Order: sequence, then structure tokens, then C-alpha cells
Amino acid sequence: MGHKRQYIRAAGVWLASANRRGKPTFQLAGQTYSYFHHPYNVTWLNERRVEVPIMREVLAREPDARTLEIGNVLPHYDKSIAHAVVDRYERQSRENTFAEDAETFTHGSPYDLIVSISTFEHIGYEDVPRDDEKIFRTVLHVRDLLSPHGSLVFTAPVGYSPSLDALVDEGDGFLERLCLRRVNANNEWVEAEWSDVRETKFHQPYPFANAIVIARVRPR
Repeated sequence: MGHKRQYIRAAGVWLASANRRGKPTFQLAGQTYSYFHHPYNVTWLNERRVEVPIMREVLAREPDARTLEIGNVLPHYDKSIAHAVVDRYERQSRENTFAEDAETFTHGSPYDLIVSISTFEHIGYEDVPRDDEKIFRTVLHVRDLLSPHGSLVFTAPVGYSPSLDALVDEGDGFLERLCLRRVNANNEWVEAEWSDVRETKFHQPYPFANAIVIARVRPR
């Protein structure tokens, strides 16, 4: 089923449950977050509903960090954002945005904080021809762009890219991970263990991500 059809499916699922009162917040690692609603990418239908508030909190904790975002996501929701963005396919005219491949990008490094929302699952997986090793190379390269006390924090859906799932699965000692699982048609999420979500399918049973990983990688 194509991307547009999934949005139609997601809207149908959401509308069918719209009369049920949902919770306004979710929990992760002992912290309470408000769900995020925005017309861009219709966040109340998909995983952006939880990814954006999580990443906003990551940025808020390090307001003075030299920051790079991989994939142009957050500036769509906050025009005041001025951090550097690298996005291979971005054609939007925005200062400090680089239409380059993250695997080879080096401008402005080292960075204290590198963030990414639902971008890593596309790396390599959607290349033609597919490059299953590219996500591993990219993460190692990006890790080397960090300052000595910096960190890379990314969110990604589980079950979309087998290569990224393998990297997360084999990441003990390499990355720290937290997970969220979608639990109903209202697009509500609860914290879960990686062992409980590692086999989750994308688009099943609900449209788009049914589990996400929030990963943190430290410098080598």
C-alpha cells in the first residue's frame, strides 16, 4: 500500500476512535511528555506525535550545544530553529542547510549534539541499488563528528529497515536505547523493552510505526 493510501488508512483508523477520550500525555524514562499535534505530516496520525516532543526535550537540555540535525524535520515545526541541517534530498532554501549525504558530511564538526528524527531508516534501504551496509557506515561516520563529550540521538521506527533494526539489536555497548510501542487506534504510546518490540512490523496493526527506538550514541 502506497504512502498516500496509508495516510487515508490512518485517518480512517483515527476517525473511528475519535469519540474515545485519549490521554494527553505519555511517559518515557520517568518523564511526562505532551503528545504533539501539527498539520505538517498530520502528526496525530503517526509516530511524529511522540518523536517531536522527545527530540525537543533533548535540545532543551543542551541549549548551548553546537548542534547538527540529520534530516530536515524540526525546522518544519519551529521556524526559529537555527542549528545546522544536513539532508541529501532537501531543496528548501534555508540558511545553514546542506543538501549532502550524511555518510560523507563533515562541515562544521565537531558537534556537541547530533539529532535525527525518522531519517536513519531510509539510509541505504531506499538507495538504488539498496546498500544494506550504508547505515552502519553512516552511524560510524556521524559518531566521529562528535566532540569528546557529545552524543548522537536519533529516533526511528522499528520494522522498516532490517539493517537499522540489526544495528539497534546488536548495539549493546555501542548505543543506549529506549523504546515506545503504539497501543491503540488513538495513536497512544507506552514505554517498552527492546526485547518486546524488536519483531514489530511497520504498518501492522496500525498505519506507520507501531514501535520506535530512541537511541543515544556516544563518541568513540
